Amino acid sequence: MKKYLQLIIIIECTLCYLPTLAEQAQQLTWEDLVPSGQQSEDPFANMTQEQKDLAFWVIYIRESLLDRMQEDRDGLMDELKKATRELEDAGIDIDKVIAERQKIRRSIVSELNGKRIRMAGHLLPLEFSGTKTTEFLLVPYVGACIHALPPPPNQIVHVKTAPMNGYMIKKLYEIVWVTGIIMAKSMVKELYYVDGSDNINIGYAMQATQIEPYKK
Repeated sequence: MKKYLQLIIIIECTLCYLPTLAEQAQQLTWEDLVPSGQQSEDPFANMTQEQKDLAFWVIYIRESLLDRMQEDRDGLMDELKKATRELEDAGIDIDKVIAERQKIRRSIVSELNGKRIRMAGHLLPLEFSGTKTTEFLLVPYVGACIHALPPPPNQIVHVKTAPMNGYMIKKLYEIVWVTGIIMAKSMVKELYYVDGSDNINIGYAMQATQIEPYKK
């Protein structure tokens, strides 16, 4: 009888604890992965649209220069110097702008550590178990990381799941909802292409417990 009562108490305590285990996941947007203080610090704020376009062109060329053929680099260097001088003449220190931009792009929200969250994004598979992907990058837009400049680290989530919880993708960059525990954890992941590989800086990691096709 005593053991029977103890069993009832254990069951009742377990039932009371279940809501905690199944706590509601906090739904996040991509903006939530950027520290709120950083969102308002725009290094391009005081530029005209023409200056912004020129600054973005300089940044893009600088970041992609090493991946270009030597003859392309030689041709672009003169244009790059000219554009940099034009910005300097307008009182714009492009090196300072790039440094501030990098700081914002790499900033992560440490308060999210260990939170159970749910968010939507485009799935870029990295590893498979049979026909299901068990490791992938979650990114905010189509084409990210594939022969194009990747999103900033705080806009990439490295997702892993148990083999039995893998997701069978229907197409590259399929939009999915991912639920699981997120960690603000900077890392570098090598991404392989058909004709080479590249190192991608990542700001967040996530252990997924549920992956679903996207529905509003």
